[in-house]
Amino acid sequence: MNIRKEIGQRIHEARKAKSLTIKELGALTDNFKQTRVTNWEHGLRLPGPDEIKQLARALDVSAAYLMCLTDEKQPKKIPGLGLLAPLLTHEQACDPKSFIDGIKNKENTDEIIFIPLTADLSVQLNEHVFALKMLDDSMNPEMRINDIQIIDPSLSPEPGDYVAVKITGKAGVIICQYKKLSYTSPEFELLTLNDNWPNITVNEAGQAAIIGKVVQNIRGYL
Repeated sequence: MNIRKEIGQRIHEARKAKSLTIKELGALTDNFKQTRVTNWEHGLRLPGPDEIKQLARALDVSAAYLMCLTDEKQPKKIPGLGLLAPLLTHEQACDPKSFIDGIKNKENTDEIIFIPLTADLSVQLNEHVFALKMLDDSMNPEMRINDIQIIDPSLSPEPGDYVAVKITGKAGVIICQYKKLSYTSPEFELLTLNDNWPNITVNEAGQAAIIGKVVQNIRGYL
């Protein structure tokens, strides 16, 4: 299935079912331009999570239906289903915003795996939310190999939160627990839960960059 074209077809059919022109649909959203909606309907681009939510409200269908998560159109018939988060590699996650923006313009998104999110979680998240697959046992037992982490780059971590971090000089991001070391300085520590893996103290600017906060861990999804 070409997810981009399938989503475009559902947007088109839902708009026709409500007898809306493309211009009228745009007026029911944050003023989406006609060319933007046309590109979505023709499968030339992929709408993001926030755009899907706006389209779903305007078209009176569920976001999950537009995203091809279900064939049921009405939200009341699909409790628990929400939006989709693209599953990125650890290298792609170093700059998730650029990669996710690029997904919307790709000619072929068949190779992209999308992870379904719950409806309750979807409404809380940024449009650049993404998924990451745990590749090692550094966070065992809390996070195991093949678990999926849902990460929101717009959220700043609090002490004790789990985060995706890019360490300068290393390829790809890692998952750690965030520990603040001082009230008066920006120093922090990145903790692993498995004693066989080292912790990392960050006390210099540019040593590490927090990519996003883990908002959900999905056990053994893939």
